[in-house]
Amino acid sequence: MTAAPASHVFTIPASVPFVPTLLRALMEGKLVPGFPAGQDPLALADATLYLPTRRACRLARDLFLEMIGKSAAIVPRIVAVGDIDEDEIAFAQMGAGALASEALELPPALGGLERRLLLTRLVLKWAERIAPDQQGEAPLVANNPASALALADDLARLMDDMTTRGVPWERLDGLVPQALDRYWQLTLEFLQIARETWPKILAERGAIEPAARRDALIKAEAARLAAHADGPVIAAGSTASMPATAELIAAIAKLDRGAVVLPGLDLELDARSWQLIGGGEEAAARVSSAFEHPQFAMQALLQRIGITREQVSVLGTPAAHRRERYVCEALRPAAATDAWKQLAGGDVPWIEGALQGLTVIEAANAEEEALAIAISLREAIETPAKTAALVTPDRALARRVLAALERWNVAVEDSAGEELADTPAGLFARLAAEAALDGVTPVALLALLKHPLLRLGAVAGAHARAIAVLEKAVLRGPRPRPGTAGLAHALGVFHTELAKLRRREPSDLHPSDPRTDLTDAQLREAAALLARLAPALAPLEGQARAPFAKSAALHRSVVAALSADATGVPAAFQGRDGTALEGAFEEIAANASHADFAVEAVDYPDLFRTAICDRVVRRPPLSGVRLHIYGPLEARLQSADRMVLGALIEGTWPPEIASDPWLSRPMRHALGLDLPERRISLSAHDFAQALGASEVILAYPAKLAGTPSVPSRFVQRLAAVAGEQRWKGVCARGARYLAWARALDRPAEVKRVDKPMPRPPRAARPTGLSVTDIENWLRDPYTIYAKHILKLRELDAVDLPPGAADRGIVIHAALSDFTKTFAAA
Repeated sequence: MTAAPASHVFTIPASVPFVPTLLRALMEGKLVPGFPAGQDPLALADATLYLPTRRACRLARDLFLEMIGKSAAIVPRIVAVGDIDEDEIAFAQMGAGALASEALELPPALGGLERRLLLTRLVLKWAERIAPDQQGEAPLVANNPASALALADDLARLMDDMTTRGVPWERLDGLVPQALDRYWQLTLEFLQIARETWPKILAERGAIEPAARRDALIKAEAARLAAHADGPVIAAGSTASMPATAELIAAIAKLDRGAVVLPGLDLELDARSWQLIGGGEEAAARVSSAFEHPQFAMQALLQRIGITREQVSVLGTPAAHRRERYVCEALRPAAATDAWKQLAGGDVPWIEGALQGLTVIEAANAEEEALAIAISLREAIETPAKTAALVTPDRALARRVLAALERWNVAVEDSAGEELADTPAGLFARLAAEAALDGVTPVALLALLKHPLLRLGAVAGAHARAIAVLEKAVLRGPRPRPGTAGLAHALGVFHTELAKLRRREPSDLHPSDPRTDLTDAQLREAAALLARLAPALAPLEGQARAPFAKSAALHRSVVAALSADATGVPAAFQGRDGTALEGAFEEIAANASHADFAVEAVDYPDLFRTAICDRVVRRPPLSGVRLHIYGPLEARLQSADRMVLGALIEGTWPPEIASDPWLSRPMRHALGLDLPERRISLSAHDFAQALGASEVILAYPAKLAGTPSVPSRFVQRLAAVAGEQRWKGVCARGARYLAWARALDRPAEVKRVDKPMPRPPRAARPTGLSVTDIENWLRDPYTIYAKHILKLRELDAVDLPPGAADRGIVIHAALSDFTKTFAAA
């Protein structure tokens, strides 16, 4: 057993697999003196291990069993820091002989949707009160429910932030309204109202804020450990970005049998630069804290524990590439980047070593980036037992990579999940609301009818022919009358005019109309489809202004009717996404008393999407796979042989710094709240940890949606430290994947095809042409062949705006009706 270190705080370098190293150190007795649990598997049950995420907890449990080598064993109590439960605390207190009077009794946390709806009602009342008096004047605050719910979400985040940072409402009194712009005066006025109203709302329901309950549980656990801790207690992998978490970790660090293991503490940074992270004096001037630095939270934690970096012990041996030093140099505080001058021009061996295994893919666009990443992942698993992972905050990129990997039938575990609104079930529900409440417009209706979940009392795809006929008959060209009744009328009129044309009677249809090839049987099939569609959409179609809960209930019935098969089972409520969608409707119904604010029909689709935006649907876990896709949060404490970091552009990684609609930056600073840049620190730490893998690929698109993008500041700093020539070599390695991506769908041989020169038999050739056809004949003879020989007719676009010909027909018809009605005139 090793000797006791100078402190109970350790760190695992970024280039060392975190969880396996942590567990080996625990079982070998390196973490807690007198705890050589490796020789006694049962002794593990006495230990408690705190990790930052549930995924890390699952990984630790699996690795424990794998390392012990038994199919069953008593593993330590493994807890995610944010998931501490009061029952566990009470059980642990009883086991330690604590008195019943010490039992923790906390009110339940206010439910997520219930809280959001209650805050939405407050925002709507406030928006109504400050609405402009003069009609037509733009309101300062949008008063539609969807915008109010979005503002309520921002307000909830502000309240969570105040709770987390320990900022009491009373500090609002220190803000001087007269020194603020008109808008900020209004928001401050509302916050004062919320300060008085919200505690009463919580008291009426016997509940507390979720953040307050979480912090209370964490603090209670810290107090329990300080008073009754017996077995080994280890906190690992957390940067302690929240004060309550920092308090718990500091308490563990001071226990006789406690240990704290930090992820990637920077031991390379010089003392001056380390001091600048927390702010300090520099050249007789005060330097503000480097909120964006990846070590910001851990520096504050060490100060809280009362130790220096020199007292932190290292677990594991850093990899030979020494990329930790390279990342340390690249991400040093801005006030200390003058040290880069020493790296210019000379031979720096540690930079050369760090760049080995580093590759940069600068793709032309997001599609090329995704394909190049997919190829790099596919290449990785060519080596037996080799693992690879894509880490990206961009879900669109993750979906593209998944789609690209499907061509090779490669199994991938995608841990980040999809927003419910973007899943097939969520999209189907959104399309149903948009189609029914927007007058059944052609574009929205076709998107709904062609969705894979549409059933209308039959099996999937049974209505495909009828949908195609309906599209050709009435959904292309000028828009029909609103609603399903308008569609039925348009279809009936078309059928009548087609019958007239076939009887050689005067008709509004021209013989050259491409729709004239539709048969009576096909049109009857389309009419039968409308007969099924109309009652399914009816509950919402006639809806006007109604309470949100009522509209949601009607919406649910519409989704069920549209997706119900012949047995009555709604396909939209099956599977993981369907279950989540049904749960969303049920939660809205359960909170009907809070969802009683009126919603205009046109506003409901946006409100529904905003209401379900916080729900995430995750794929079922896969075992034995070697490829993974993580979000930055899910990637914490994970390791892989090859790490691919995607979407490394400004606004994505690091994320865009969103402004707070309730408090300006000076107001947040005056209250003692973190500035939005604090998020960049966490993003930078995730980036730095991922760079510890033996093989790292950095990828980003030069353009996004046709707009030039800016490479992430992290990538720019890496390039600056590496130097131009070295960085060109890193990018050259990425060019290989780009070349493969561009060649993947390129044919091996391109055969020249002669210009078409059709020679139809004389009998098939037209005997007369219009003046327009003569012009087309001279310009492009093939159009004459397509039109008169092949009988091809161009279809109108869907929902075509009325043209000059349509206006002329309407005017002529009106004049005709007038002269017939008033013949004497």
